[in-house]
Amino acid sequence: MKLLFDTNVIFDVLERRQAHYPASLQMIKQAQHRRIEAAIASHTVANAFYRYQKAAIPILQNYFFDNFEVVCGSAREVSFAINLGFSDLEDALQVAAAMAWKSAFIITRNERDFKRSPIPAISPVTYLKRFH
Repeated sequence: MKLLFDTNVIFDVLERRQAHYPASLQMIKQAQHRRIEAAIASHTVANAFYRYQKAAIPILQNYFFDNFEVVCGSAREVSFAINLGFSDLEDALQVAAAMAWKSAFIITRNERDFKRSPIPAISPVTYLKRFH
């Protein structure tokens, strides 16, 4: 199953955010063990670099680039995202990336932010309960 991971799930693991860390880490391990096909949007890489600066590079290379596809948005996908009518462009870009990659779900903690998404959004906890 193809899954696109929202930035917040990646940051949960990088920052070991206590309440969300276990399920988010378990989802990343699913990708590492090839139980799922996983992707992140290219702007997630930019967000990580912005937030963590150069410390993000080895983390991204060692954990994510080997286990996740990186989906880049073309002008067409970005235009689509802008026209989705989301209040948060970053969320709309996640949807556009998920659609371009033909993802079954967007894995996120903010399911309510994706109510208008044509790709269903579910939390790591919900995904794990439902599929594992």
